Amino acid sequence: MIRLGVCTGIENAGALAKAGFDYMETGLSGVAAMDGEAFARAKGALEEAGVPCEAMNVMLPGDIRLTGPQADRGRIEGYLSRAFGRARELGAKVVVFGSGASRGVPKGFPQDKAWRQLGDFLALADGLAGAHGLQIAIEPLRREECNILRYVSEALAVAALLQLPRVGVLGDTYHMAQGGEPASALAEAGGLLWHVHMARPGDRAYPKAQDPDGDLESYARLFAVLRGMGYKGRVSVEGQCGDFLEDAKASFALLDRLRRA
Repeated sequence: MIRLGVCTGIENAGALAKAGFDYMETGLSGVAAMDGEAFARAKGALEEAGVPCEAMNVMLPGDIRLTGPQADRGRIEGYLSRAFGRARELGAKVVVFGSGASRGVPKGFPQDKAWRQLGDFLALADGLAGAHGLQIAIEPLRREECNILRYVSEALAVAALLQLPRVGVLGDTYHMAQGGEPASALAEAGGLLWHVHMARPGDRAYPKAQDPDGDLESYARLFAVLRGMGYKGRVSVEGQCGDFLEDAKASFALLDRLRRA
């Protein structure tokens, strides 16, 4: 069965467990930046809440450049070694490569060189991920957040061409809706679809049964596509909320019904 989670801070772990979700997804760059004492507290809070941290987003902080003349392989490798070690300690299985501020191509820098830099980065990250038992899911981002790798079809092409054993694809339904990409793009990714993010397509809020009919249809279509392709991975809510516990409960009630349909 598809597993359901939420992208949120570790401080919400207890509430997330009460809402019924299977796992948490939290930011890797924030966890990597913690000192030893803070990390120990965060790990303890997760254990106390009883909700596993199976996925991590925000792979890199924005000040680590992947494209352009400031890309520094040594700094990137040092950061990933530390960050992936922390991810493994928390029990993560998949790390999301979005990080638009890191991978965005500087003005005037050739796009062909930027694509090669991203390929080199993913090859480096693949080796380090393998050493820590992690998978990497490339997340396409809407035009407003990044100027490269904006569509699931592009992420699929990159993953398929590189053929790296630890690199696959993520589909984020909000970014897909903003870019006019249909849910069928997920089915085209096939076995390389390793993770999914979702939110209300218009305003990136938590999906709920009270949302407009068009939104409800898009949620149902998403799960129909995933079931149809035999997807057994994770779907994380990644969006905005008001009252975390109440919004999380409402989202879980809807999504649990859809995954069982």
